[in-house]
Amino acid sequence: MTNTLALAARLRGMPDDALSTALAPRTFRRQGVSDFFDLADALLDRDSVQRVLAGLDRGRLAVLVVLSTASGPVQPEAVAERLAAAPATPSMSPALARDALEAVTDDLLAEKSADGYAIYDAVGEQLSTWPSLGLPSPNALLETPAPPALASVPDTERRFTDRLSAERAFEAGASVSELIAELGREGAKELQKGGLALPATKRIAGALAIDVSAVPTVVSVASRAGLVAVEDALWLPTDSAAAWQHAPSVRRWRSLAQSWQDALPDDLRAILSNRSRAAWGESLREYVAWLYPAGRDAAQERVTSYLRDAEWLGITAHQAPSTAGTELVEKGPDAAAAVFTDLFPAEVDKVYLQHDLTVVAPGPLEPAIDARLREMADVESRALASTFRFSAASINRAITAGESAESIRAFLAEISLTGVPQPLDYLISDAAERYGRVRVRDLDEANSRSRSAVVSADQGLLRTIEVDQTLSSLGLTHTALDTLESRFTRDVVFWALSDARYPVAAEDARGRIVSVRRHRVVQPRTPARTAPFAELITRLREAETTEDGSTGEQWLARQLDLAIRAKQTVIVDVALPDGRQIEYVLEPTGVGGGRLRGRDRAADIERTLPLSSVTGIRPTDLGASGA
Repeated sequence: MTNTLALAARLRGMPDDALSTALAPRTFRRQGVSDFFDLADALLDRDSVQRVLAGLDRGRLAVLVVLSTASGPVQPEAVAERLAAAPATPSMSPALARDALEAVTDDLLAEKSADGYAIYDAVGEQLSTWPSLGLPSPNALLETPAPPALASVPDTERRFTDRLSAERAFEAGASVSELIAELGREGAKELQKGGLALPATKRIAGALAIDVSAVPTVVSVASRAGLVAVEDALWLPTDSAAAWQHAPSVRRWRSLAQSWQDALPDDLRAILSNRSRAAWGESLREYVAWLYPAGRDAAQERVTSYLRDAEWLGITAHQAPSTAGTELVEKGPDAAAAVFTDLFPAEVDKVYLQHDLTVVAPGPLEPAIDARLREMADVESRALASTFRFSAASINRAITAGESAESIRAFLAEISLTGVPQPLDYLISDAAERYGRVRVRDLDEANSRSRSAVVSADQGLLRTIEVDQTLSSLGLTHTALDTLESRFTRDVVFWALSDARYPVAAEDARGRIVSVRRHRVVQPRTPARTAPFAELITRLREAETTEDGSTGEQWLARQLDLAIRAKQTVIVDVALPDGRQIEYVLEPTGVGGGRLRGRDRAADIERTLPLSSVTGIRPTDLGASGA
């Protein structure tokens, strides 16, 4: 408990928001924490200290080693001088040392004073136990050099790397676009424990023509870019997804690559920056294992996740950075996207319309044309040369979304290299004519137990709908010759009929046909900012406040109790009768009868001071205090 007093005083003096920030990265027991001394004890507990040490890189561990062997507070320049001579940290400068010292101080592992930085004894003691835990000794932390980086990727290999990365980058954009389209058609269920439900995963894999194991990567990349999000346990496109889908392919990839780069943790960003032209595979994992000697598994898992996405996005190929990947790390997403401008397949704006109602794109379609064509035709195959097929249901879907027979014909005539074949023209006319033969409207729930009605003058068609087994879940019941009613809403009934390929239209409350879009979009959510320690901090503040609103007496009593039990030397501030203040450096030995007794080692005498004259107690410098 040598430094509990110092840490307790520091914690007590911090503003609430700063204290909450300092506690956020720490794991400690909260049970039994009733005041700041208990909190300091919990933070200096071996398990709590080890947990935070496990997340530190070798540079921060190295400065702690230097502090643990010092006889008193140390300045950054002295730390840098010591570490610059160590094999593990040859590039340590005073500025880097200061940054590392500030970081471990923020982690509540060390304390800063006018004389420099000093480590809490419990931290140094825990570092000394590392060999018994199978971890490097303090000396090994300084003496083990970093594994050498591999040589840069040769230019001859880079040409093959660039070709493969361009293919992957283009395919990544296409896959994310397909994911958005599929989630717009039907959302994907998110499990309570995290991850997609298996049926949804298989459905998405089929729609994207990828392996099931690749689905989490696609969702991860799209989610990071803000294109899909979870709402009510359902993955859906966001409101920005449509604009992204209509952008050129290179710009779409730039967005995905930028979101990958923006999400990189600072330490990994620095590592990749230093290895922007060397392989990122096993050598990088070996380096990360060296960099985080006590937390290598967690660090490597984190690195593996980002490298997996980098490979899928074409930032790397066979774990070597492509030219675009190097540009991304060194110069940013604009420079990286410029590399792919000439490497991506040329996009086309024309298609072949065929008499069998299919559409063949002779190359990757311009995204805006592709998106509109999907509204009126179904995708049959997706590749560099995609195939679509028109049907009465797909034309009906387009009209529902706001198209008309005239606008469909005009669009197809503009993009077709073969004109509009007569069978397709007939299909458009027939679908437009049949559209609205069945209509769905909402009902007033106050006057009916049903929520929607299906209306048609074609009684034969209405009877077909009533007995259609694919629609049995709607619970349709005949309430009039031209009406069926359902307990479900208009939109649910509408899309069920549309999927069953009936010529259905939606009506508003006034009986007017309205456009209905199936796509439900969500807003990407920013995690709510929480103050997980607000209740604890409030409780600690209240616990030390007396009935008259003061905190001095209780704080003084706990300080003295702790100093006596720990036999810790402290500085005692005393107010003299003439108004002067004087300091004594004492080792308190007891309190009783309203007086404090302590050994003044400087004067080699026992002093007795009235408690009413004691205005404050503070620990001596950390590095100089004894156990």
